[in-house]
Amino acid sequence: MPIPVSRCSVDTIGPSARYTKDRKKLLVSRWETWHKGRARWIHPAGRGDGIAWPFDIGNGVRMPALAEDERVPGKASKPSIKNEFTAFKTNRIVEVASHLFYERGYSSCTLDHVAERLGVTKPFLYSYFKNKEAILAAICEVGISESLSVLERTLAGEHADHRALLAEVVRQVGRIVIDRQEYVVVYQREMKHLSAKDHERILRLRHSFDHQIAELIREGVEASEFREDTDSFVAVWIGGLISWIPTWYSPQGQKSAADVIDQLVDAAMRLAGAE
Repeated sequence: MPIPVSRCSVDTIGPSARYTKDRKKLLVSRWETWHKGRARWIHPAGRGDGIAWPFDIGNGVRMPALAEDERVPGKASKPSIKNEFTAFKTNRIVEVASHLFYERGYSSCTLDHVAERLGVTKPFLYSYFKNKEAILAAICEVGISESLSVLERTLAGEHADHRALLAEVVRQVGRIVIDRQEYVVVYQREMKHLSAKDHERILRLRHSFDHQIAELIREGVEASEFREDTDSFVAVWIGGLISWIPTWYSPQGQKSAADVIDQLVDAAMRLAGAE
């Protein structure tokens, strides 16, 4: 029987959680540096099942899925085991809530449902989120935050040409939206419930993604790698192709994730005039 997340301690977390115990201290074994000093928790099985949850590590970087006025005072401080536990527990809340919102719908799901599924009390949830809307905001930001991070990391790397760069970006982001299918669907279906502030913040991230893809296409046109009549506005169409995959893709469908991503890359390249 799983141990409720609220009862996790030095003594209850064992090898299955990929932690080691040494004189009552925990050593997290699967952390990696992530985009400008942030960090993310990597699922022990390496499947990406754990949501990438940036947390405050004391350098001014905040947990991006929460608006400034929705963070719980005192939850972010200097880098410590306590912060790592906070990130882990927050991660679990968002993961479970996303699944429930996906299954039942945001309006039909209550914090009591989330607490029951986690095996915790509702006050425990309020220790990490101001309200249900704050959890929704966290869920909605997952896909675009990870996509933007992959885009920026890929753009900073070395590639043979703009065609190879665009193909790699689309391939990696396509993989993210498939892996985060429930999160993306919840965002598309339930974003109307976001506050104006959260909606605008997430929209800015989407615009940043589109803008950087558009700039990549423009540079490719100037380098004669894409058709000269290609409008950089096709970046919006490429973004649309990617973001709508989770609404129709099924792991039990006729096409595998690899097949879908290959077709996505081909379609994006045609849109960019790089046949």
